[in-house]
Amino acid sequence: MEHVVGLIEYRAGNLFSIENAFRNLDVEVRRIRRPTDFDGLSHVVLPGVGAFGHCRRSLDASGMEPRLIDWAMVERRPTLGICVGMQLMAEAGLEYGRTEGLGWFQGEIAPIPANPPAVRVPHVGWNAIDLTAQVGALQPHHKIDVYFDHSFALLDPDPSDVAAWCDHGLPFAAILANGNVMATQFHPEKSQRAGLRILSAFLGLGDG
Repeated sequence: MEHVVGLIEYRAGNLFSIENAFRNLDVEVRRIRRPTDFDGLSHVVLPGVGAFGHCRRSLDASGMEPRLIDWAMVERRPTLGICVGMQLMAEAGLEYGRTEGLGWFQGEIAPIPANPPAVRVPHVGWNAIDLTAQVGALQPHHKIDVYFDHSFALLDPDPSDVAAWCDHGLPFAAILANGNVMATQFHPEKSQRAGLRILSAFLGLGDG
């Protein structure tokens, strides 16, 4: 099956490195700027960089949220959230007050408690994740190193939604997966070979 990946451009994410990562997998990539841009796609990615509330308002203002919900929740098409894009899929974010999320995954996005020097926040850099479910060719209990850059995380998920955990002072969800929807707290596009394996697993969602 030929893959055509759409990246939602809503002024809340740097898309250049994500585009390059998918192109390294020989995948066509398009930017989504309006609801009609979903036509002809096989997969959709919701990125996000910055504060939860800002990203949520930007998504609202883009006019693309209804089409995104229809794509992911009604048509059940492959959808990936990255970093704050993953966080937006939770019930709410608690950064600068409470902001409602899309509610696709149980739990709230809460601050990671700092405990210097062992636990520094923001959590920036490489850390190991422990897979609890199969993700593409990666088997449960496989550990890989990936790149993080965040201060908030999903600390209270439904365990059945968690495909991988990370520990930074306390455990948090690193990969969420439920049917056609997958999400990563880390940046697969910055995680070199391991990140490409995760993106390949996402592309596989459309091949079943």
